[in-house]
Amino acid sequence: MHASKSRLYLFLIWILLVLPDIGFTDHFIRVSLLGTGSPRMHPEKSGPAVLVEAGGSFLIFDAGRGVVLRLTQLNIPITQINSVFLTHLHADHIFALDDLWLTGWIYQRPIPLSIYGPEGTEAFVQGLRQAFSYDVSIRNRYSGLDKDLAQLIVHEITPGMVYSKNGVRVTAFTVSHAPVHPAYGYKVDFGNRSIVISGDTTYSENLVEHSRGVDLLIHEIFAAHPDWVEKNPRLQKIERYHTNPAQLVQVLHEAGPKLTVLTHMILVGIRENDLIQNLRSEYSGRIILGKDLMRLNVGSEIEVLPFNGSYK
Repeated sequence: MHASKSRLYLFLIWILLVLPDIGFTDHFIRVSLLGTGSPRMHPEKSGPAVLVEAGGSFLIFDAGRGVVLRLTQLNIPITQINSVFLTHLHADHIFALDDLWLTGWIYQRPIPLSIYGPEGTEAFVQGLRQAFSYDVSIRNRYSGLDKDLAQLIVHEITPGMVYSKNGVRVTAFTVSHAPVHPAYGYKVDFGNRSIVISGDTTYSENLVEHSRGVDLLIHEIFAAHPDWVEKNPRLQKIERYHTNPAQLVQVLHEAGPKLTVLTHMILVGIRENDLIQNLRSEYSGRIILGKDLMRLNVGSEIEVLPFNGSYK
């Protein structure tokens, strides 16, 4: 009897040691598309913003118009958001940063908001501080809100790991969005799961390198009818610093992500359904069009959940 118990204990110890190596301690990242739009105003497409939940952290990448309302629709308390990562400083990616900052403070975010972004982020944030200094002062004096918690902590980043907490690592890398420089994409790693957010970019070898074999690639796209581009010099300029369908296919063949989701779609003279059909005729991997409030549960399998009023 004693020998049987000893063998049982040894077996349990073996299980505890071996399980991590055979994949039973799988990690999980939840991604919510808060906004899939572009500078073009659209009632169903808020500005660029992606929420990533992993390891107990809530991270937002870009803060386009409508981000706070989208968080509300998902029943995610704005007070949970304390880290924002900006890909670049084009207005459509930062329109709602003030809303995210001050509404979170009004709802009593327990710590100041941290903002990670390219060179120039500090100057932009200083402008926000000045613009809303009266509001912050009034709410501090008459509503009792803690002025120290209204601080904005800015990290002007360079390529490399910019965030590491609770097992979640965020790596910034430069992408090609000239004349905007620097512009960043981000890779989020959590255990054996990884996702990449392209930001705005044309074809970028750097993005390909960071996206090889990732679970999820969230990538922008610009697609215009050739006749429209030929006749419109402004469209020609826009196309130069965004990713056209042929370039996207090249990225996907070289990087090989498990799932690609298209966002920040700028379509001119082309319908969404035609775009996705054309891409699928050139690329056999899994690719879908992103929609606002779509949720992607990234584990050993990737579950795609369109928003139908609730996820409950």
